[in-house]
This record gives sequence, structure tokens and C-alpha cells, in this order.
Amino acid sequence: MPAFPNDRSNDPKAAITYGFDYNFFAQVTPGSSTPGVFGTDCDTVINMKAPSYTVTLWAPSGTVVQYSFNGNTIHGTLDGSGATAPNYLVFENRVVSKIWFAYTAGSGKVRVEAWAIR
Repeated sequence: MPAFPNDRSNDPKAAITYGFDYNFFAQVTPGSSTPGVFGTDCDTVINMKAPSYTVTLWAPSGTVVQYSFNGNTIHGTLDGSGATAPNYLVFENRVVSKIWFAYTAGSGKVRVEAWAIR
């Protein structure tokens, strides 16, 4: 295959600028400040081409949030104070595309990361 100007596709240290990105990262501000009540729209959408991935949720120190995967049911709590629940969770082999968050204490952003399986 002929080389193009600035083509670094064979350089192992070059950035990957082609194909699909199988990684997701967002720092999310919860859309609700009422415990147990989630916003009409989800707070983040993980939109990847692959159907199965690992999702990590993390709440900073002093921030406590509830999360939902359907916008109606509280599926768990992230507790940045460490008093009632862990401040991070890892879901493996769980397909998640939409997540809602509601503050119960604090005001920090929730870190959401995901990796797809190719």
C-alpha cells in the first residue's frame, strides 16, 4: 500500500486515528438533586459499536449519588464519604447504555468510564 503524506499507520507510537473507539470517559454532573428522583433525560449515554463492555462509576470524596440504569429504579449508591456504600463500582459484562444520577449529598461530578470488547 502506498504511503500518504504524514502517514504514521505503521508507527507503533502514533495515535490511532482510524476505526472505532472502544473507550468511553465522562465526568457527569447529576441531573437531579432530589434523592430517588431522576431527571427526565439520562445524565450520560455510553454509545459504542460493541454490545458488551466493562463500566466503572466513581464518586469523589464527599459526594453521594444514587444511580439508575432505567431512570425509574434506584439500582445503587456511590458514597464518596465511604459511610454507607463504596465510592466506586465496576460492572463487568454488563451492557449499559444510559445512566441517571441523583445527588443525596455533595456536589462533585461522577466519573464514568467504559471499555468495549471487540
